[in-house]
Parts: sequence; structure tokens; C-alpha cells
Amino acid sequence: MLNVKRLLLLSVFLSASTQAEFTLTDDAGVEHHFAQPVQRVVSLMPHGTELMFEVGAGELIVGAVQYSDFPPAAKKIPRVGGYSGLNIEAIAALNPDILLAWPDGNSQRELARLKQLGFRLFASDPVSYEDIANNLRRLGQMTGRRDQGEQAARQFMTEVTDLKQRYSAQPTLSVFYQVWYEPLLTQNKDTFISQAIELCGGHNIFAELAIRAPQVSKEAVLMADPDVIVASGMGESRPEWLDDWREYSHLKAVRSGSLYHIHPDFFNRPTSRFLVGSRQLCEQMDGTRQRRQPAAE
Repeated sequence: MLNVKRLLLLSVFLSASTQAEFTLTDDAGVEHHFAQPVQRVVSLMPHGTELMFEVGAGELIVGAVQYSDFPPAAKKIPRVGGYSGLNIEAIAALNPDILLAWPDGNSQRELARLKQLGFRLFASDPVSYEDIANNLRRLGQMTGRRDQGEQAARQFMTEVTDLKQRYSAQPTLSVFYQVWYEPLLTQNKDTFISQAIELCGGHNIFAELAIRAPQVSKEAVLMADPDVIVASGMGESRPEWLDDWREYSHLKAVRSGSLYHIHPDFFNRPTSRFLVGSRQLCEQMDGTRQRRQPAAE
């Protein structure tokens, strides 16, 4: 009888061990095998920190980069560098199970060094609403919070669908998204911000350019004559350079009062808060349509 009980217990143990193992593919297409959920995470980008808190795993973050400031609890996490560079020694001292890496924002040289030192890098680089939802699912499973990740992803996509049904079929507006002013930078179609423009019934005038964050000329913007110009800038306040376009009074965006600012925390981070910025953009663009309607009639 004792042998039977031992066999049953061994069977349950082996079954549980097998179920605990899982494989996840990151945004760089790399497969990662996990024997169990991770316990110590270092986040190398603010959006990774925010996504971790969204799935209820914020307490597992042992290190984060500068500007990881949401939710407020994230401000208490030890810093391991920022946009100017990573503190590799500080990262190593934290002995993380995994690093959340941002291929488009972290230094490739520093990421290569971390990989050389034996650290596992899990790439998080969402470029669409679906990617944001998938990141929530992956981080939920990675940290043993699969249900929380799935719930957060479903709620996120439900709200995306609602915005899409409400705005995407509206009369199309041409949109210029301005990242910066010197040099004049924008984004192509392979970005979550361009996806927001489409969701709101817009067309990104530089969608077809080859790289994600291309430099463009002022003349190219003037020639395209967008219906809407939108920017986020670097801080809470509206960037002064957005209103520099008022100098060109013939622009449709200027004539209709369609120079819009959206807080960068709501529009530059691929997290659930991106829905706040998306909703603001849709409402702003709808305002443009309404102001233009009498002229069209």
C-alpha cells in the first residue's frame, strides 16, 4: 500500500512539474523555455515596468531604468540606468532571472554585453495594439500570473474594438505625427502610434517610409498639407514647437485649428494607458471633422 501511495505522489509531482514548464516567444522572435515562473526581473524600459504592474507582478521587479514612474510604487524600485546608458554592474548585482529588454530603445552594445555575461534577455517591443495585449499575456504567464495577464489583455482589446467600431469608418483625415522638431522626426506605419492614427480614421502621411522613426523635411510636410498635426513632446506641457506651424496659415491643419498635443505618458508608452491617448486622438480628430463639415457642405 505504501508503495502505491508513493507512486501516486510521484505521479502528481511529475505532472505538476511538467505543467509548470512553458515556452514563450518574445517580440524579437526568440523562444524562451521556462521551468517555472520567474521571481526576479530587471526592466530596462518604462513600458516594461508598467506592464509588469498591470499583470500584478510589480513586486518581482528588482531593478528598473529611469522614468519608470507608473504606478507610483514603481518610483521606489532601484535604478539601473536610463536612456543615456545602463549600469551593467548594478544589474549584475541584482542577480535577475530575466531582463526585459527594449531592442529599439536600449543600446545594442549594452544588450550584447549583458547577453555575453549570461543574462537572459526577453524582448518587449510592441508595435500594435495586438502586441500590447500579447505582452500582457506573456508577462502574466512568465511571472505566474497567467489569469491576470489574460484578463488585462482581454479588457484592453475590448476597449480597442470599441474605439475601432466608433471611429475607424469616419471620413479619413491625413495626419502628421511629429516626434521632435530639430531634427524633424516622425514615425512610419510600423509603430503603435501609427496604428492609433488608423484606428481613429486617419492616414499617416509618412506611413510608407522605410524606417520606424525617419527624419523628414519641413517642405515634405508642407507639400503633404495634413488635415491634422499631433505631437507629444517630452513633458506634460504642450511643446512650443508644435505651434510653430501656425506660421504656415495655408496649412489645412492650421486653418481648422487641428494642432493637437497628447501627454507623452498616454501616447508614447505601449501599455494599457495608450488607450487614453488613443481616445484623446480620436476625439480630437472627430472635432476636426465637425469643424470642417460646414465648409464641405
